[in-house]
Amino acid sequence: METPGWLNKEKVKVTLDARPLLVQGIHPLEQVQKEAASLEAGEIFEIITPFPPAPMIEKMVAAGFETYTESAADGMCHTYFKK
Repeated sequence: METPGWLNKEKVKVTLDARPLLVQGIHPLEQVQKEAASLEAGEIFEIITPFPPAPMIEKMVAAGFETYTESAADGMCHTYFKK
């Protein structure tokens, strides 16, 4: 998948590394929704997970966010949500 034109990493306002939460059995969806809702138009939220967070992506798209996921060299998935 080609990187979308809107993905400017300088516009990432919040980054959440969800790995510690997931290890504790905590699903980060509620935190992501809360933090992403506070973004201004054009700002981006980034979440780092060890897998593509498909259900979260679906919920954020339904809430009106644009999304993009890329795999990093370390095997982690970086998912971006743009308001």
